[in-house]
Formats: sequence, C-alpha cells, structure tokens
Amino acid sequence: MLEEGAVSEEKTRGKAGYALFLSGSLALDLVNTEMIVRGKKRDVLSSPDTLSHWWQEALVHHPEHVHVEGEELAISWTPELLEEVKKLRQTLRTLFTHLIEAQAATLEDLEALNQILSLGYQSLQQTTRGTIIVVYRTHDQQKGRILLPIVLSAFQLLTEGERQRLHKCKNERCILFFYDTTKSGTRQWCSLECLNRSRSIRHYQQLKKQPSQK
Repeated sequence: MLEEGAVSEEKTRGKAGYALFLSGSLALDLVNTEMIVRGKKRDVLSSPDTLSHWWQEALVHHPEHVHVEGEELAISWTPELLEEVKKLRQTLRTLFTHLIEAQAATLEDLEALNQILSLGYQSLQQTTRGTIIVVYRTHDQQKGRILLPIVLSAFQLLTEGERQRLHKCKNERCILFFYDTTKSGTRQWCSLECLNRSRSIRHYQQLKKQPSQK
C-alpha cells in the first residue's frame, strides 16, 4: 500500500521533463532544483535559459504566488540573475534544514530574506468586478519579479505553516524537501517513485543479511 500523500513524479515534471514541482511550496520547489540523479548531484538551474524554463513552469504550478504587479517588461535572463536566484536557493536550503533539524534560524539567513522583501511593497488595486484587493509591486523589475514571489512563498510557509509538516525526504539518497499537507500528517517521502526506490533498497539490504541457502 502506498503511503498517503506521496506524489507521483510523472504528474509533477515540467514540460521540459527536468523540473519537479512536488513540494507544495514555490520556495521549496526552488530548493528542489538541486537533486540527486543516479547517485550524482544535479543542478536544474545550469544556465540562464534553464532558469527561464523553470520559472515558466513555476508560473503554472504556483499561480497564487507569482503575481507581482508592475511594468510588463520582459525579464532579461542574465548570468547575474541566475546567480541571485542560486544565492537565494542556498539561503532557503540552509534555513529549511535548520528548521527541520529543530535548530534556530540564523540572523544572517533572515536578513537575506528581509533584503529581498524590501524590493516590494503592498498596494491596493481594484479588479474589473469592483473588488479591492492587495497586490505586491516591486522597485526592481528585473530581480524583484522572480525573487520576491519566492521569498513571499517562504514568508507564508515560515509564518503560517506548521514546522512539524516541513520535511526532507526520508530516502537517504534524496535531498528534496516538501511540506506535508495530508490530514494525517504522516507523509515522509517526496514522491511515490522515491518511496518505491527506498523500499527496494531496504529489501535488497535485508536479503543480503540473510544467510545463504546451501
């Protein structure tokens, strides 16, 4: 029987086939752009072009977080922007690891997030139906339109989420993170595929421990 809440990897791959969106959080999905493939660490964000592709997939999977209002200027996918995103990714990985391990967040990590939050501000906007809503605007159309939605996702997870539901996949050969949204709160694996791989490895190890039959 498959564990409740485990996610099928096939359903969460991006159109390009290399990006996984299975964590339940935009911020965690950024962290998960580093993964283990066939025993080796792989970085999905290997170039400005792959960052562009990943972001387009993120827009589809996380429409609730990616709307930062401002001038509709085309984003310039530069090596500098890629480095800023990777820097944020490392900050989030460190922060989430501390929380999972029941350690205190560092002031350095929180300040890094605060600096990105300062790129944006809340503003009132009226919809076509006359409803007044709060939107975010950014002072930096280049970096803010990507970094700010990711940090806002982390902000929501850190302030509204339940820390005990934040996990690293139980598979020792996996480095992916996820937020458990199941009612039972018992999800331990990032995906069904990872669950099955872990069980296969454990079964193989158990067989090796058994005495050989002569």
